[in-house]
Amino acid sequence: MLTVLIALGIFVTILLFLQGCAAVHRAMVPRGMDRAIERIQKWSAPEAAAQLDIVRKESLSDIPWLNALLLQARRIQPLRTLHRQADCRTPLGLFVLAMPLLGLAGLMTALSLHVPLAPAVLLAASAGSLPACYLYWLKRQRMAMFERQLPEALELVSRALRAGHAFSVGLKLVGEEAADPIGMEFRRVFEEVAMGVALPQALQNMTNRIDCVDLRFFVTSVLVQRETGGNLAEIIDSLAGLIRERFELQLRVRALSAEGRMSAIVLFGLPLFVGGLLFKMNPEYMGLLFTDPWGQNLATVGSLLMVIGAAVMKRMVAIKV
Repeated sequence: MLTVLIALGIFVTILLFLQGCAAVHRAMVPRGMDRAIERIQKWSAPEAAAQLDIVRKESLSDIPWLNALLLQARRIQPLRTLHRQADCRTPLGLFVLAMPLLGLAGLMTALSLHVPLAPAVLLAASAGSLPACYLYWLKRQRMAMFERQLPEALELVSRALRAGHAFSVGLKLVGEEAADPIGMEFRRVFEEVAMGVALPQALQNMTNRIDCVDLRFFVTSVLVQRETGGNLAEIIDSLAGLIRERFELQLRVRALSAEGRMSAIVLFGLPLFVGGLLFKMNPEYMGLLFTDPWGQNLATVGSLLMVIGAAVMKRMVAIKV
């Protein structure tokens, strides 16, 4: 059984290595004028003009059979949403292949170290969830950047409305002037409207791509104003000011809770530091935690309690504004 697992791991490793090499090669190839001219010539060809489609087709992997499988799989829909919200350039298929590979590698490593079955399965699950955690981290970074850019973008839209421009022109100005990610998202809304998509639907599509409560407030305000009327510029200005005040309150709360967060870090890191120091001073004494069955059980229970305690302390110091 172990030989089969090793062979399967080697096969999946080679497959992922080839996929990674292809992704790195595509990223390193310069996208200069020659490639642009090549695309224009290809698209302007008579036989290719009839094949153009204005509908955006999503590609989850460069491997055809894997792309077709992922497009039909419904269980990975949350992962697809996370990948879309993170705006990750790496194909989703690479993450889907990496999850079982890392889980298998973690399980084989744990079994080779004679770790009990329950901790080995826990380690395999933790290793397999690393790609999803990475996507979640990318999403958090992108959403935080979007929230910081949103007040300035709303004020730009408001100034465009006060100058007599249409609302879609304000979206276009944000797409041209603002940096990504908010510039890219507003530019995409403007392009969808220009292609014939209704403005409410285009704004709703943006809320599906961006997990931001403030953006939902903005979209709801615009839709309500279209139904009931009112001064849209004043509504957007009020919303931008409210978002700025909330940011100031968040910074004040973060400063007041700094002591609690530092205490949580010390309480979580102190056992690890003391354990590592004792292991360096007396390896035989601390080695019982990894060789003796009772020591392994105590280490497992202690690690689980530390994780639970860290989660509880994080909930205590995380104050929502």
